[in-house]
Amino acid sequence: MKRNLLLIGLATVFALASCGGASEEKTTDEEQDKAPVCEVENGISVTVQDYMYSMSDTLVLNMAEFEVKTSDYKCINDSTVSLKLSNYEVADLVGARTPEQVDINIEINARNGEKLEGGYYGYHAYDTGKWSRVTLTTAYGTVWFNWVSGMPEQGGVTIEYVGEDAICGTLELNNEKPDNDMIGIVRVNGTFVYKETEE
Repeated sequence: MKRNLLLIGLATVFALASCGGASEEKTTDEEQDKAPVCEVENGISVTVQDYMYSMSDTLVLNMAEFEVKTSDYKCINDSTVSLKLSNYEVADLVGARTPEQVDINIEINARNGEKLEGGYYGYHAYDTGKWSRVTLTTAYGTVWFNWVSGMPEQGGVTIEYVGEDAICGTLELNNEKPDNDMIGIVRVNGTFVYKETEE
């Protein structure tokens, strides 16, 4: 009888200890879910000059501070997201776009079936399974980071966090070949963030 009581007592202690451990683990997971994400601010610089590829006129942009006024974020699936950052209010886009009204279009991709996560996404680096595409929509056409053999790589996008309602990271894209008007000088650098606001 004493032996049975001892076994029951040990089983009870073990069960209580197990429940306590699970509770502690659950609390840790909840704390991680509540941890703030994307605490950075937008701080982007944009330069475009000597770039004529598919342009309808000469475009010169020297924006030390690209002020983001509107954002449009789409979580297409686990492997693809897109973000458009605009330096104008939608209501201000009346008639033809002005040379100062610019969109930065960012697309982040992972090979089909792979989930997007934090890390580096090289510009058009399809062979790595993780790639980015960044373009600028301007009054005179779309600006790409064109490349020819012998040039340094264009760079890419480093993602700090990506989820259904938030994304943030760093843009580091630089092209410089002013003697080639298909490439010119195109630079987009700095931190970006989008967070869905609660209403």
